This record gives sequence, structure tokens and C-alpha cells, in this order.
Amino acid sequence: MKTAARVRGFRSDRRWWAVVAGVLAVTAVVGVVASSPAARPASPSCAASSTAAPSTVTPIHHLFVLIKENHAFENYFGSKPGVLGYPPNGSLPVAFNSSTVVHPFPLTGYRTPDFPHTESADRADLNGGRNNGFVAEANASGAPDPQDAAGYYTVRQLYDYFEYADAYGLGDQFFTGVLGPTEPNRVFDITGYAGSWDADAPPPANVTAQPTVLGQLEDAGIPWLYSYQGSETGLVPLLFPAITSDPCALARITPVSSLPAQLSSPTPPSVVFIDPSPSQRYSEHPPENVTVGMEWSTAVINAIETSPVANSSAILLFYDENGGYWDPIPPPLTSTGSDGFRVPFVVISPWTPPGTVCSAPLDPAAVLRFIDVNWRLPFLNARVADAPSLGCFFNFTQPPRPPIVLPTPIGLTSSSAAASVARPPAGVDLGRGSTPALASVSGGTSAALTERRSAWIGRLRRPPTRVGSPRRVGRSGRPR
Repeated sequence: MKTAARVRGFRSDRRWWAVVAGVLAVTAVVGVVASSPAARPASPSCAASSTAAPSTVTPIHHLFVLIKENHAFENYFGSKPGVLGYPPNGSLPVAFNSSTVVHPFPLTGYRTPDFPHTESADRADLNGGRNNGFVAEANASGAPDPQDAAGYYTVRQLYDYFEYADAYGLGDQFFTGVLGPTEPNRVFDITGYAGSWDADAPPPANVTAQPTVLGQLEDAGIPWLYSYQGSETGLVPLLFPAITSDPCALARITPVSSLPAQLSSPTPPSVVFIDPSPSQRYSEHPPENVTVGMEWSTAVINAIETSPVANSSAILLFYDENGGYWDPIPPPLTSTGSDGFRVPFVVISPWTPPGTVCSAPLDPAAVLRFIDVNWRLPFLNARVADAPSLGCFFNFTQPPRPPIVLPTPIGLTSSSAAASVARPPAGVDLGRGSTPALASVSGGTSAALTERRSAWIGRLRRPPTRVGSPRRVGRSGRPR
């Protein structure tokens, strides 16, 4: 929800940002620091709080939480064999009270329109519990190509994500924390709380007064980062006075371009949240090209996997909300209400057996629980304490596996804080119904991408391993 093009998104509302500007003006008067990362270096006391590597319960000493934008599990992984995917006879009415239906189908292009994904749209998608209103709601909103809300991408567009899922782990029952749009969900991702707030609008005071996992880590002297792509304007941590009033916390909100250097420092961060949402191009927020966004994710993952902390790290990749795309599994009830729709959840770690599929019902509170347990912190709140474990993804009795580095035409840069990611070749960024011109990528990368894409297409029918009987899956033939 970061650009003017987004459906019903508050970030395109100048009045909302006028309110934010007023708040920032008031906080500036009372001495709250709200400057750019370059203008707020860490003080000596901040640095002193993170000189020793914190101990952990598991061998995971560094956790990276990469949260992207607006895709349902079905929209990305419904075609993958062995996961909870689309029903054989799934059908969605093209309009409410219509007998004309559309069945799930593979998308041939690399983008779709941006479909409605407000709280009211999500409830219309649920359609009184029938969970089939996605196309009808897209149609009612006037979105072009509303039938694409029932479509799904395949390995042809998302070859790296399928590669990571096959080489590591995939959760096929991971739900968002809030039935609603981006902002309440991204707040839930760091607090385990949204209350009754379910709109892209200024959060109420009872929400911004909640403790965050970032504050927990700061208070415990555990180094953390909130790395973002693009502008820091509108970042969720900056909604919390406890963070904006703390120079040490503000110093940890940095562009993703600085991540490689930070991972090579004497005191690398223990927990890193990575937020590309200010950059619609790389966040995968519709109507952007999903393959370009995936390649950016690969660049970030490569930066981690080629760093000194690779062998003691885990990467969790998931999506803040479903973006109005159909998913056949209704959101479950929780101790505080209802989760949102199901979204992709990929786990990359040296202790994740290849081809793992975890079908335990999970949501972002489980991620917060893992942080609290692993770094011996008190549970952030009762919702986090009640969350299930991520243990189904890890086998700490096995020797850690070496990292996998995949080729990508996109690379992180460190030439300046503003230029976080090099733009990919124009030929890779094509619209719906097109075929990526991978041959335009120079330096031999084209051949590697084409090889991986072709190898995966030939493996579409190969089933993955369920939790409990891991096996080593086939590779696409490249050296690791």
C-alpha cells in the first residue's frame, strides 16, 4: 500500500500524510528525532549495547524476516505438487448471485491488476463463509480482468521461489494476522496486535502504544535492524512513539543497501526485518512484475547467504496480505479473533531438510514467538504466547547444510543510501501475456536463468517431502 495506484490505499491520501506531517512537527518541538538514517548515527551507548553476541536457544543466531506484498498462497504455490492447493472442481462466480463461474487457471503473464484488499473487500471475498467472492468483488470494484483474481502463477514466473521451496521449506497453512489490508497486518507483524483496527488509516493510540518486538530487542541489548527498500516515509516502526523517541532505535532503521556491510561488521544484527513495501516495483505489489520482485528477493537472500553469518542464519519470507487473490482455505479463528487469508511462507536455513512442507496452521505471531523463545525474551503478549512453534521447519540434529546462491540480474548496491538496488535490465520487466526476454541479460546470467527455468518446468510433477520424511530432492544441475 505504498503508491497512489493502489486500490483504496491510505498512502495515496494526502490528508492522511498531512496528519502525519503535523504529528512529526509536534514531535520535533518536543525533541523527538525523526530524521533520515544518515543524520542519526548510533550513539556510543547504542553501540555498547550490542558488543557481545547474544546467546540463543537454537543454533540460529541471526534471523531475517522478509515481508513482501499482496499475494495469496494459492496465487503463488497452488500449482506446486504436494501442497494444499486448489480443489479440482474449484469455481468462483464472476458476480455476486451469478451462476456464471470461473475456475482456477494458470496465469501466462507476469502481472495482474491490483484487486480490492480492504477489510470490507476481504469480507466480501469470504462471501458469508463460502469463501468464493474474490472474482465477484474484483468485478464489482471495476478492476480490469477481474477473473485474474482466480489465477495462479507457476514455476515459469517464480522459478527462484520454487527452487527455495524445494531446496528448503514451505508452509502451506500460513495466514496473515489480520483480515484486512497492509498497514494493520504490518503492525501485527511486529506487535502481534492490531485490536479492532483493520483499515489503511491512521492507527489508534491503543495500537501505537503497544510494545513491539523491536523495542523488546532494544531493551534486551540484542542488535536488530529494520531494513527498507526505497524511502523510509510511512515505515511501520515510525508509527510507534516508543521507537521515534529513541535515537538508538531510529539508528537501526536503515536502507537495505547497507545490509551487506552490516552483516560483515564485528557485531552483526541478530534479528533483521526487511521491508520492500515503499518500493512497489520490488515488493511485488500488483500490478508490478512478480518475476522482477522475486529476483530482488533473490538478491537480498544472496547477500545473506554470502555473508559471514550465513551458516548461523534463517530466512523467513512471507507476504503481508493476500492482495485480493483467491485462496481456497478460509482464515482460521484465533484467540483474538480471525486471521487473514493464507499467504506464501518460505523458510531458508541450514537446518531445514530439502523439500519440507509444514502444514501446521501458522501466522506472524508464530514468528514473534520464535524470536522471543530463541533469544530468551518474555512473550510479547498473550497472542504471541498462544502461537504455535515453527519447529516443523528445523532439524537441529542434522549437520548444517551449505547455503545456496542463485544467479540473478539484480544486485544490491552500496554506492549510496538512496540507491539501494540496481534496476534490472528492461527486457526482464514485461507485462501480462509476455515472455521475459532473459537473453537481454548480459554476462552469462541469461543462460543460468534460462537453464533453471527450463529445469523447473520439467519438474512440475515431482512431489515434495512432507514433514517427517525428508528426502533430498533433485537439483537443476548447477554447482552449488
